[in-house]
Amino acid sequence: MADLQVKADRAANPPPAPPAKPVNYRQATISFRVAQWLLRFILHFLFVIEVKGLENIPREGGYIFAGNHLSWIDPFLMLIGAPATPRIYFMANRKEMERPAYRKFFTKRIGGVILVDQGSGSPAVLRGIARQVEQVLSGGGVLGLFPEGDVSGIETGRILPLKKGIGYFAASSGAAIVPVAFRGTKELWFRKKIVMVVGKPIPGQRGGKDVIEKQIAATAEALLALMPPLPAQNPQSRQLFKKFLTELFTQEVVEHPIPE
Repeated sequence: MADLQVKADRAANPPPAPPAKPVNYRQATISFRVAQWLLRFILHFLFVIEVKGLENIPREGGYIFAGNHLSWIDPFLMLIGAPATPRIYFMANRKEMERPAYRKFFTKRIGGVILVDQGSGSPAVLRGIARQVEQVLSGGGVLGLFPEGDVSGIETGRILPLKKGIGYFAASSGAAIVPVAFRGTKELWFRKKIVMVVGKPIPGQRGGKDVIEKQIAATAEALLALMPPLPAQNPQSRQLFKKFLTELFTQEVVEHPIPE
């Protein structure tokens, strides 16, 4: 009877569940490392990639990797240029992640993703996104961000006005911002030369509206200062597979903006 009573008490008052194991946002999985290596091999086979300033990438996580945006190849270049650890997590439009299939496949295996529903600007949704960003940064991960929020209709060497998200995430977390500039990724063909330049980190700072505006301005200034000239191309190049490769990495230009 005593045993039955003990079992009944346990059923009525189950022991508290053990605390959830904290997520390690910094550590790269084996599948991530393998996929990153394969992606690096493929992209270096398809294109002539020049990367400058890798020494400016911090060895520890908790920073924001912010780049100008011309096509879907930009985040892939970020991934193969940076070390596997700390791991990069990107913010992405949920609808864009669902098609074509290769985007969903690679993003899930190559880098983490924070899905955002376009047009969901309610305070509750924004707070939820901010919580996910904070978890990544405080957990030692890296937030990969393209603060223009869209791609230009043509490559001009300038940038679109930056969205406030970059300043908000930086000011609320105190994370440093590492700027990275891309050139030559708007139109692509086999063995085209493209350039990625990483700048020195912008020191992190917590604060309100003033800090938000300050970090936005500092990021825009750093990106423009880093923007290299268009890489010289081989004039004898037949621009093989130009249509295929350009369309493969083309991101839809919603408003078709062109920088002033």
